[in-house]
Amino acid sequence: MNSGPGWLIGSWLAVVEHPELVDDALDRDDPYAGVALLALTLHHEDSEVTLPRVKRGLRSSSAQTRANALQSLGHHARLHGALDAECVHLLRVALRDRTLLGGYTLRAYAGDVASDVGMFVPRAALPRWLRRRFAGPLQPTTTRRCGVRGRSRRSPAAALSVKRDGLPVEGSTSPLRSQR
Repeated sequence: MNSGPGWLIGSWLAVVEHPELVDDALDRDDPYAGVALLALTLHHEDSEVTLPRVKRGLRSSSAQTRANALQSLGHHARLHGALDAECVHLLRVALRDRTLLGGYTLRAYAGDVASDVGMFVPRAALPRWLRRRFAGPLQPTTTRRCGVRGRSRRSPAAALSVKRDGLPVEGSTSPLRSQR
């Protein structure tokens, strides 16, 4: 396929059946190589086929291809829930990339992808720096029971909105504000 009229809407799905077309597009630095990489990532089930090509896209000399490869990395994390150490390293490199693309730096795109990775990949599988900077969604906490008369422990903020007799303070809108 070439970068001209050969990349028609139906031809994007040809990369799913023939992933080597993405390799060819990356080799010749095709301006639409990143879009072909996205089509492959979104529609091919085997991560052993898609992930090496995403890594190649992250090393491309074209900023647009690197941006599309970053987007593919985020989709891969969402679909498969896993990344290898090399992908995490390439993501960390991209977080320092100040190349401008469409008015934004590539590191801004990488920050969005790192947030996706933090959200969809289990925390135990991520390195500490990624867990700390891009934590993903907060998990709901459960109320712990303490041994004193079966009362549950509350945070100090929640205790502010309750009077001594256990009734809520009238007119309080948040647990941090209480009326005296």
